[in-house]
Amino acid sequence: MDADYGIASVKCGPRDLGWIQYRVQIGAGGQVNVLKFDHLPNAQDGDTLHLVLEDGRMIDCQVIDSSQYCAVIGEGPYFDRRASQR
Repeated sequence: MDADYGIASVKCGPRDLGWIQYRVQIGAGGQVNVLKFDHLPNAQDGDTLHLVLEDGRMIDCQVIDSSQYCAVIGEGPYFDRRASQR
């Protein structure tokens, strides 16, 4: 990722949680593995969050306990791979 912080649109299933500021923690291999939110999203331990970053990339992550941290699921930021918009 170019920047280690930004703002993202966050969803938890069908619920829109709005725009939330985040920071990323990049692992030794250059992959994003943990996100930290400026404030705790309205989600519970184990919930999966879907973030759409300002540049259009997406990240899926899982809420860790009741902290501001989420574990990134999969390969980190990715672009929408659908052939057409829904």
